[in-house]
Amino acid sequence: MSNPTNRIASSSAAYRPSRRRGGYAMLIVLIVVLSTSALAATQMRYLEAAARIERARLNTESYSSGPLTVLSIAINRVYTGDPPTSGSYQYSHTVGANTTLYRIDYVRNVDAWTVTADPDPTASTLPLLPASF
Repeated sequence: MSNPTNRIASSSAAYRPSRRRGGYAMLIVLIVVLSTSALAATQMRYLEAAARIERARLNTESYSSGPLTVLSIAINRVYTGDPPTSGSYQYSHTVGANTTLYRIDYVRNVDAWTVTADPDPTASTLPLLPASF
């Protein structure tokens, strides 16, 4: 008589024919990974470009609200009258919560004034910039 365990083993082998796998699953996974990486790299380039543009905008805003504003204030003081002599003054300018001390230099040329405004934390010993000359 035949053994029942042999019959089960031989019948299950008949239902599962052996065949060669084509290996397409790994190829599909590789294509999906590569395409996802390419899309991520493209998006990172766009994000980096947007970050550079925003950083440039913030630098421009901080320049125009800081040293450029102080320079325009110093030039407007010349329109009120000539400074008594060529010299330096201090001016404290606040942008947001940051206060910066500036050195404002007036230099008399032959028929014009040269005005410079530079951030200088040591300018506290200079006289204050007057409201008018």
